[in-house]
Amino acid sequence: MIQNKTIEIIPMEARDIANAVGLISQAMNQDEGKWASETMHFHFKCAEQELDDGHDYYLWWEHDEVKGIVGLHQYAWGPPENVWLAWFAVSPAEQGKGYGRALLDEVEKKARQRGFRKFFVETYAHPDFDKAIRFYQKYGFTEHGRIANYLPDGSQMIVLGKSLSSGRRLE
Repeated sequence: MIQNKTIEIIPMEARDIANAVGLISQAMNQDEGKWASETMHFHFKCAEQELDDGHDYYLWWEHDEVKGIVGLHQYAWGPPENVWLAWFAVSPAEQGKGYGRALLDEVEKKARQRGFRKFFVETYAHPDFDKAIRFYQKYGFTEHGRIANYLPDGSQMIVLGKSLSSGRRLE
């Protein structure tokens, strides 16, 4: 576990898509890598046209290698105080060392700076995501809802959330 160490996250650029997708595929699974590729290509195509798709992605680089990705996503049709965690992954070799927590700390700072008060995560009731769910719960996220039969295999979507307002619990 890292102690009192900060991680510098820098905004992702279009040229970083392959590295980010590779990390997501390793840390999660190939299907998630495919979805990451599609959403990231869409994000940067929007940016080329000066359109805001509501996503911001940040990378943690170490020794010229992407070790982590984290992002924010605000739905244009959602309440302005709400933000969602966008792609989030840590290199399998770095997991369990506190880097995931450091990445979330950094993206939470960015969310607070932008005035967001509620932070949500979409995850799934599937064995590939059990470790992630435990991580989010340890980090203070609580369950706020489920959508049955969301994934092609019938797995449920789970929505977790937490307050970004100091000392407040998200109800």
